[in-house]
Amino acid sequence: MRRIGRGVLALAVAGFVVVGGIAAERAGPDAPAAAVRGTAVSSVWLCPHGGGEGWTGTIALADPGPEPVDVRLTELSTGAPSAPVTITVPAGHEVLQPVEAGSVADATYLEVFGGWVAAGWLVRSAPPSQGLGVEPCAPAASRTWYTNDSDTQQGHRSYLVVMNPFSIEAVFDVALFRPRLPPVRSADWIDLTLPPASSIALNVGAKLLGQEIVGAEIDVSRGRVAMASLSVSPDGGVRSVLGAPAPSATAFLPVAEGAGQAELAAFVPGAQGVQFVTQLLSAVSPQAAGTAGDTQQPGASTAGYPIISVGPSSVDVTSVGGVPFVATLRARGQQHDDAATGGAVAPGSAWIVSPTVDGEPSHPQLVLVDPGPTAVQVTLRLLTPGSGPAGPQVTITVAAGRVAGAPKGFLEKDDRAAVLVTADGPIVVLGTSTSGRANGLASYGSAVGIPVPFEGLGVG
Repeated sequence: MRRIGRGVLALAVAGFVVVGGIAAERAGPDAPAAAVRGTAVSSVWLCPHGGGEGWTGTIALADPGPEPVDVRLTELSTGAPSAPVTITVPAGHEVLQPVEAGSVADATYLEVFGGWVAAGWLVRSAPPSQGLGVEPCAPAASRTWYTNDSDTQQGHRSYLVVMNPFSIEAVFDVALFRPRLPPVRSADWIDLTLPPASSIALNVGAKLLGQEIVGAEIDVSRGRVAMASLSVSPDGGVRSVLGAPAPSATAFLPVAEGAGQAELAAFVPGAQGVQFVTQLLSAVSPQAAGTAGDTQQPGASTAGYPIISVGPSSVDVTSVGGVPFVATLRARGQQHDDAATGGAVAPGSAWIVSPTVDGEPSHPQLVLVDPGPTAVQVTLRLLTPGSGPAGPQVTITVAAGRVAGAPKGFLEKDDRAAVLVTADGPIVVLGTSTSGRANGLASYGSAVGIPVPFEGLGVG
């Protein structure tokens, strides 16, 4: 009888564990709260990077804290997920982890234990093309997503990469927005079902052709997902932009290292029109950003505004009356590869910038934006791959309302290192580079910095 009683008790305990685990998985991981100083934390990263036939991918993991951190990595696609792999990221360093990017639907899910790391991706098109897409991963899943970097002109291919790492299916609708015409809501993109632990790529050109800027809104009725856009030009150039979980009334869009020609892509998902006030910040006094300096755009629409810049710069956009919008800055490269960023919606005082280099020679750069009224002192520290002594660091001052780059030669000490950026005031940071053939100009990538959200990491 004792044996029977123990067996029943063991089965009951196991049942409670299973039921509790299923309930937790169905809820999905909570967005991480601010950590108490000295307390171990856990978090997730969702990386809907996509890819293509013959492409390669890398996840960059950077640990700015004083202790090593374990990361469990699971690769997702349209089939069954891969077996998880556990990686230890050394304190004050970076790990560059290869991942599958052979399918446009590929994505990577990261679970972080006992600390905090930053995560970003790099995807490279198949040779002989030199396309490079780089972006930060998403720190949480959401029930809404917005993006506006899709391009369906002749010869261009654009996709929405949507991932669901959780244990229940996700159900969502997709609406596509364009200039001057009503949104497109295709019947087969309503109540789309994404199975558990999988990802999918939606071909925007299959629904809407001949558009330079297509905005996309994803509304999830069950579960939660993450989403990014992936655009491929006829000559193999790549643009990759993480979606925004919500529109905002502000956008900070840094740029450098390209040909000096860019386009501000603006998407207004709501019915109310927007009046934009846009400034171009650089090493000199702020000025109006071309035709986007003071312009109006109707609701439920997309539009593009040309921008000319010289050196490290930033396009800072606000809406009159706080009407929310989504913005992307597309920057033309010096060869066939362009770059894009969704920028940041607010400044911060601590950032991690993932590497943006894909080959040698390279021309890495940081764009440091001080949008405020006082000068800011900024310290840069390289989080080098591997382990060993801490990477080099340097401190500079960025003038009020100005933009600066990293000191010449500093990033070249290790051009594949992540960079920890800390400041005594609010700034916005972007990593960008050209690299590879043609004297280091073939590939062009840009990725906005990742805010460091926790106190007690020992950074700074």
